[in-house]
Amino acid sequence: MFQVGSMKHIYEPGERTPYPIIIEEPLFRDVVANMKLPEWMPFLVSIPVGAMISYRFTKSLSSFPLTRRRAFTGVWGSTMMFAVWMGIKGSFYKLTGFEDNGLSWKTPDPKVKKYVFTQDMQGAFENSLKRQDIDSSRIY
Repeated sequence: MFQVGSMKHIYEPGERTPYPIIIEEPLFRDVVANMKLPEWMPFLVSIPVGAMISYRFTKSLSSFPLTRRRAFTGVWGSTMMFAVWMGIKGSFYKLTGFEDNGLSWKTPDPKVKKYVFTQDMQGAFENSLKRQDIDSSRIY
């Protein structure tokens, strides 16, 4: 996202991104304008979670109230800034076609399979939910 040049160095000649590209080289304002609820969720979650983490990290500084206040603000601000960066990065990858942006290619490309990680995880998740002690093929 903060690189010089384009994203074309990531994929080889003749390849395409896993999802259609919306904007090949988006500006910062394009990335921020594209941010929806999924990109803002890390920030919204980091507000209460970051406060709890900050409180836990600065609990031992109770005898130094000013230092504790500054450390609390620094840790809390850092967690929120990291969450905003994650949202901006996700929006950037959606615009450049490296994350699911709701669009799909008309013809599937077998070379793009190396970028698709959801199918493997989806199968593993579904298998972990199946009960091992029940055999669905048997009729009782």
